Amino acid sequence: MSVFIHNLIDHKPVSERLQAGLTCAARLVLKEYGLEEGEINIVLADNRELQRLNRQYRGKDAPTDVLSFPMLEEGGPAAASDETIMLGDVYISLDKAGEQAEEAGHSLHRETLILAIHGLLHLIGYDHQSEDDYEAMRKRELEILSLVDRTGRGQSE
Repeated sequence: MSVFIHNLIDHKPVSERLQAGLTCAARLVLKEYGLEEGEINIVLADNRELQRLNRQYRGKDAPTDVLSFPMLEEGGPAAASDETIMLGDVYISLDKAGEQAEEAGHSLHRETLILAIHGLLHLIGYDHQSEDDYEAMRKRELEILSLVDRTGRGQSE
């Protein structure tokens, strides 16, 4: 199980606590879905980078909070494989996360975890095209966030 955290913002160091929370969330998702041999990249960036990616891959010329780039084919490989399975990349805008944290009245740490969990669920096939899909995805997000909270890595200091 490999989780790599990449920070593309030189002037904003990522705390060890946030790295631990992101890693914990990713490992919980991998384990729960039988993807213990999975590999995930979580990339922390700014609005400019997320806007560039959003424009390039979704045709939307605006920044967004999180983008997921799944690498699994429909149905995915067998979970029992001994090989590392590259699940994909999750990009998070720390600029957007900061704005949304302020609006929601919680910390940047917490909002970044919420966005990471959202992106991780997209990697394993969740979507929110319908209201039912949205509700199912939101429920899973909250369940995983609760598990991260129980480890002590979900709440900011």
